[in-house]
Amino acid sequence: MKLARMPYINVDPFYYTLEYIEKKPDIELVFGFPRQIGMLASTKDAIDAGPISVMDFLNLQKDYELLGNMCVAVKEKAGSVNLFSRVPVKNLNGRKIGITSQTSTSRILMKVILEQRYEVKSVEYLEQPELDKVDAYLLIGNNALVHAHNGLKGFDYMYDLGEEWYRWTGYPFVFALWAVKKQIPQKDKDYLADILRQSIEVFWKNEDSMAQIRASELLISPNFIKDYWRFFIYNKTSDVDKSLILFKKYIKGV
Repeated sequence: MKLARMPYINVDPFYYTLEYIEKKPDIELVFGFPRQIGMLASTKDAIDAGPISVMDFLNLQKDYELLGNMCVAVKEKAGSVNLFSRVPVKNLNGRKIGITSQTSTSRILMKVILEQRYEVKSVEYLEQPELDKVDAYLLIGNNALVHAHNGLKGFDYMYDLGEEWYRWTGYPFVFALWAVKKQIPQKDKDYLADILRQSIEVFWKNEDSMAQIRASELLISPNFIKDYWRFFIYNKTSDVDKSLILFKKYIKGV
């Protein structure tokens, strides 16, 4: 079974046992950023399951179904989905905003917040430009987390999009949903879901050591990383479902 794996530490709990305890010969990890995973999911035999970006999952429901009620969502802030800006957000009218090429859902969330919450208009969005070419830049994942910790030179304002969504709606935000190909036998779906659930449990028991590993890789504080992991919801709740319904309503306007 080919299992998609984002190279971000926010999904470490799902893969802890597979990567650090017991590798499964029948499970192959296929690495990719969220946008790449969405493309892989639409390619025959590229992946069988994984955390698929919400925007991509909405277009893949013919072939994929939810796996074990698992997700990548955030409670009141995201920590690693950040818009770094040279000016206050309300002053971004007519400005240039760079967007990392890694994202599928965060780019749409940013547009929803800018256009429908702050009424920012006439923005020129540029994909993966040089920093000196834009007035703001959307980063996600480990790169965004490191810059949240250390700052981004020249960009004095930082807007956490998970926090912006929560302040606006009162709901958590879901970035990805665990999904599996419908054609996969049910016993294999159950097998995979059990592995992922157990991995989350084991991960929290080993959180301190894992934080030390990630801190040495990213050169940031272990406590900062542990606080970051606490932002996340890995099993869907009723509020996550309500948030997804609301988000689908808002994306019609972008």
